[in-house]
Parts: sequence; structure tokens; C-alpha cells
Amino acid sequence: MKFSICLPTYKGAHVIGMALDCIFNQDYQNFEILIGDDNPPDVQEYRQATLDVVRRFDQSHIRYIANKRNLGYALNLKNLVAQASGDIIYLFAQDDILAKGAFRKTYEAFVSDFDVGVVTRPYFWFMEDIRRPVRAVTPYNAERDTVLSLKDGKQAFLKIFESVGQLSGLAYRRAYLEVPFHEDTFPAHIYPFAGILRRYKCVFLKDYVVAIGIKESQTRFVSGIYDRSPTQSWLDMYDTVFVGPKYAEARQWGHEHICTNFMGLVQLRNYARPGVLEREIVLLARRWPKNLFDPQYWFFALGTLLTPRILLRHLVDHYKSTIHAKGLPPIFFEPAATLCNPQ
Repeated sequence: MKFSICLPTYKGAHVIGMALDCIFNQDYQNFEILIGDDNPPDVQEYRQATLDVVRRFDQSHIRYIANKRNLGYALNLKNLVAQASGDIIYLFAQDDILAKGAFRKTYEAFVSDFDVGVVTRPYFWFMEDIRRPVRAVTPYNAERDTVLSLKDGKQAFLKIFESVGQLSGLAYRRAYLEVPFHEDTFPAHIYPFAGILRRYKCVFLKDYVVAIGIKESQTRFVSGIYDRSPTQSWLDMYDTVFVGPKYAEARQWGHEHICTNFMGLVQLRNYARPGVLEREIVLLARRWPKNLFDPQYWFFALGTLLTPRILLRHLVDHYKSTIHAKGLPPIFFEPAATLCNPQ
């Protein structure tokens, strides 16, 4: 079973070496790596710096694709998947870290049942030190890998979609892809995942196989990615993929999932352009009227509106790295790369 590792990159020469180290240090070696270089063609120093790092690794495993123009994350990813030849599409970001055995555990999940179409996983975020998680998506079951489907109900559905916001470590059986990767930034990789889940099973791994780097995330530096409403793009995904009476219940679960994600308002206040936060607050109330009677909605809505951005950024980062981090469950994670701190 061959893996196609799809790795979009943009201004990532300083971190992509760590990502490639993580891949090449896996104990499962049947893979190809597709690197989509989305640096602008007219800024040759970015492309050359990325290419210089890529050339240090075994080229027999690598397909380096220099885009003719800057495509943006979603189209870059879609282009990589279109050129993949493996049985399994495996997504990975340039600034994230894989654990030892990540590919093998994913492979074992797929071969456990031919009806398994997608694999998801728990993961955690870190700021500068991978040994200090600041936030986590926990396992569905910490004792065993769990096979789930739409038939398992609302709790399973919400847990699965809680886990798919970050792309690294998600895996898709290519033969089961029915819904293409999308052009909307936030749910770009979620459309095909949800499409497979309509008919096939999902394995939720018990082990943390990926760590998500926060410091270099484009969500903190590219404010334009929020111009298209994240809430509306998720709602459109649920309405498009889970269309019709057969999926009415799943569609309703999806609406509840995204319309009660009040923490997203904090990110919009901190990194989006003026006016985006207000638009999103109104949208959450309009699409899920129950929010008007939810104290948490008003806490986040008024709190983000009234707190100055510069203060809120400081408060959020401090809260994550101190108070919230202390409340996380124990996380065992052995990086596949030889270095633990890429940033």
C-alpha cells in the first residue's frame, strides 16, 4: 500500500527540512512525497531556498512541483492530490512534526477493514517547544483505535469533525474519493473527507501521531484568509456534502458543530481584517438562533468586541501556555525527527 504524502509549502524553507526528516525517519517507507512550492515565481530566492533544502533528501521519493503562479493553500493542495499515484493520500503541513510510527499506524488502520476510507487522529499544538503542548484534540478512545461511521451517532460525528480542522496526519483511501478537494481555504481538505464518510468507515487512532506548530501558522500572518467567512465555508461544506433527506441529521449536527465554535471568534479578533469579526458574530446568531440564549455566545462575542487586539493576543498566548496547558491530559509523543524544536 503506497502513501502519497502531499506537502504544500509557502515561504517554508526554514521549516520544511524538519518536515522531511519526519517523513524519511518513518519505519514505513512505501511512499512518494509531492511538494507543491507555492512561492511566487518572481521571488526566486524563496524558491531556491526551498529547493536547496529539498535536494538534501532522497530524490527517488520526491516529486517537487513549482507552481507557475501562486495558487494559495487550497488550490496548491488540490493540485498535489490530482498528481498523486499512491493508494493512500496523506496530508502534511510544512511546519508540523510527525511521531515515530505515524505511517505504520495509519497503514494498519486501513488494512484492518476494507471499508475503512479515512483515518483521523488526536493531535496537539505547540508554540516553540514541542515538549510543551498548549492545546489538544484528544482521542475518541485513549485505549484503542476506534472504527466509526455515520451510524455511530452525534457524539462520534462531532468528535470526528473536531479532529479534521488541521490537515496534518489525515489520510484518505484514494479509490474512495468521490468529492474533490475544494477551493475554500478552511474546509478544502474536509470536503473529500466528509464525502468518503458518507459511505465508508473512519478509524480514529488512539495515539498522538502529529504535533501542530502554531508559531509559523499562516492563520496568524495572512489576514486575507478570513475574508471568506470560515463559518459560512464550513456550513456550505456540510450542506453540499450531506445533501438530501438521507443526511438531514448529519447536516444538522454539522451546523451545530460549527455554529457553536465560539473560540473561533478569538482568532478572528486577533488576526482577521476589520469588520470580519462583526460579520461572523451576526452569522452565528442568524444561522443558529439558539446562540442568542447561550451565555457563552455573549461572553465570546462581547469579549472579543471589547478587548483590544494587542491585549487579547497576549492574553490568549499566555493562557494557552500556562493555565490551559496545565489542564491537558498526559500526551506521549516521540518525534520522528532528530531535533525537537524546528522554530
